[in-house]
Amino acid sequence: MTALALDKKWATLVVLVPAVLLLGLTTRTWASGESRDVLSRAVTEVSGGAAAPGVVGLCAVCVVALLGLMTGGRVIRAISAGVLVLAALGAALMTLFVALRPVTTVADAVARELARTTAPAATGTTTVWAWLAVATAGLLAVGAVLTAASSRSWAGLSGRYERGTKPASGPRGEVRTTWDELSEGHDPTLRDAPDET
Repeated sequence: MTALALDKKWATLVVLVPAVLLLGLTTRTWASGESRDVLSRAVTEVSGGAAAPGVVGLCAVCVVALLGLMTGGRVIRAISAGVLVLAALGAALMTLFVALRPVTTVADAVARELARTTAPAATGTTTVWAWLAVATAGLLAVGAVLTAASSRSWAGLSGRYERGTKPASGPRGEVRTTWDELSEGHDPTLRDAPDET
């Protein structure tokens, strides 16, 4: 294992904490500005959830993928790792896009308010909340990559959550069930009983 390999507890922290923080930051104002349209001269403040609604969904995907990594078998872990990394990178790119283009964000928000198909000319500035969201999304992406890489060495759930052993097969290879044993007059519950001394 490498020095950056994470166990399940640390992997949960480096993914879950940034994801929850990023969700909280989507409620804050990420861009503010004013439209130069005659119908709308008021200052418009755009929250993260309105500016990048996909970020909320991608954070939820990260949490679900993390759950799959923690509880799934080898195939489920491989799929969940890919989904986790893609969702985290998607959230980081969306957040960065809003922070770098505040004018477009404000213009689009005004267009939605006025129910217009084209965005009006507008001014816009990025708030500190948006840059905090960018930093948090970056931490989420790094945590997702480290978690995905570390998950290859993890074991699944303990044996008590695994399926039971395969039933014994009959002389012709057919699967024998508990009902078969009962039909033959054998009590299957005695098979697992401890020996009496």
